[in-house]
Amino acid sequence: MENLEHQAAILFGEKEYEKALELYQLLSQGNPKNEKYLIACGNCYDGMGDKDKAIEYYTETLKLNKDSEPGLLNLSTIFYELKDFRQCANYAKKVLSVNANNISAWQNLANVGFCNADYETALFYYKKMYDYNNNSYIAMINLANTYYCMGKYVLALEFAKKSLKKHPSSIAAHMLAGNALSAMNKAEKAIVMYLRAYEQDKTRAEILNALSDAYRSLNDWENCLLFAWRYVKNSSSHPAAIQLNFGYLLYECYSEKSPELAQKFATKWHKFFPDDKIVQHMAMAILNGTELQNSDATFIKATFNSFAKDFDQTLADLDYQAPNLIAETLNRHLKTSLFNKYHIADLGCGTGLCGVKIKKFATFKGLIGIDLSEKMIEEAKKKKIYAQLICDDICHYLENTSYFFNVMVAADVWTYFGDLTKAFVRVSRNLTPDGLFVFTFSENIFNKDDFFLTPSGRFVHSPSYIERALKSSGLRLISMERHILRNEAERPVYGYVVAAQKPNLMKQPIISGSGDN
Repeated sequence: MENLEHQAAILFGEKEYEKALELYQLLSQGNPKNEKYLIACGNCYDGMGDKDKAIEYYTETLKLNKDSEPGLLNLSTIFYELKDFRQCANYAKKVLSVNANNISAWQNLANVGFCNADYETALFYYKKMYDYNNNSYIAMINLANTYYCMGKYVLALEFAKKSLKKHPSSIAAHMLAGNALSAMNKAEKAIVMYLRAYEQDKTRAEILNALSDAYRSLNDWENCLLFAWRYVKNSSSHPAAIQLNFGYLLYECYSEKSPELAQKFATKWHKFFPDDKIVQHMAMAILNGTELQNSDATFIKATFNSFAKDFDQTLADLDYQAPNLIAETLNRHLKTSLFNKYHIADLGCGTGLCGVKIKKFATFKGLIGIDLSEKMIEEAKKKKIYAQLICDDICHYLENTSYFFNVMVAADVWTYFGDLTKAFVRVSRNLTPDGLFVFTFSENIFNKDDFFLTPSGRFVHSPSYIERALKSSGLRLISMERHILRNEAERPVYGYVVAAQKPNLMKQPIISGSGDN
């Protein structure tokens, strides 16, 4: 039997879990009241990834001995791995009722506290681990992490350094030390720590991002873009968020430090990802703002999906005025009363910032929102102001709907369009006679072009072009007023709020020729 148990232990150590399981099951059958063999069988199933069977065996152990310390602890640990934190904590506390100094049970309770953002509980149990064994790397590194999350950066740095004395090559400890130093505005010292982590792993995203951010805080754009580029280039996948963030970083560099440096990396970026629509748009905005006529739908959708959750607060911080300006313009041009309300289309409705302001002008079920971003639509639904929300490209929607609106509004929508001729034609088609079209656009102060793609990736237009585009689509300009639309980098962004109308041909005079003689 000892030989069989020895063989099973060797097989388990070699991760031959199925073969080890066969032997432990034989041992368990011969010794049905020996809990250690049930534990071993559960461990084999756990090793094979069958956690349900592992739980069955650990639970069987408790039928033999309700105070089985290894059985209780293994159940606590496996429930933690399954993210069932309530069960994990319950079994960990049962372990401590059997052995008040079980370090693994303390760790499980600390981990549960940390995962639930209950940092006081996490701190209590990690401290118990450290007080019991002040040479424990696990206790030290977790104390560093917990103190960091609590905003206690001096203590986080202290325990990160203690972790490094125990494990000088620890990437986690170097990163925590760097993060704590960075939070204390000691970027130079943080970079030293990050570079030591970088020596251990030159491809890890966390390290590359931390280095990029630290160099950015020092206004060292060369190194900032260098490490950001390494992250983008070496990522195993290239989700939209990664590409967008790099594009915004290039724009910031272009605006604040060095257009030449931004163009250098934009060229590399575009060459490395020639088929990526986001890269195409944002790189060309840096390199050649006259080449693109309109924003690609993939770029627009990815942009707004990425920051839908924070959209309202972000624009509040920018003192965004477009919804107010549109509402004020409607107030001047619409005749409204209790029985005189309108069917309104909110083009590019986003999270409903404009919808909130113009709902009062619409009939009970007369406000329709259209937006390309499903995430923005989800946020707009929460405001409960629209009769219908449609996730679609606005031009595609207007081409295919048979619905006509009394009013259409577009708050900062045309910043993602260069050539507006076709869009305005579609708007005109779906307005009722006498229908009103109110929108904002950003002013082109860069050159004398009709429209221009700025390095930010957004289009600006000249007032004269807007007037011609409206006229060519059959719309009559009523008013065009210059205002500050928002602030950007603490500078005002100027633009215009425009009101245009679709003529009612039935009211037009009949113009005859010279007459018959």
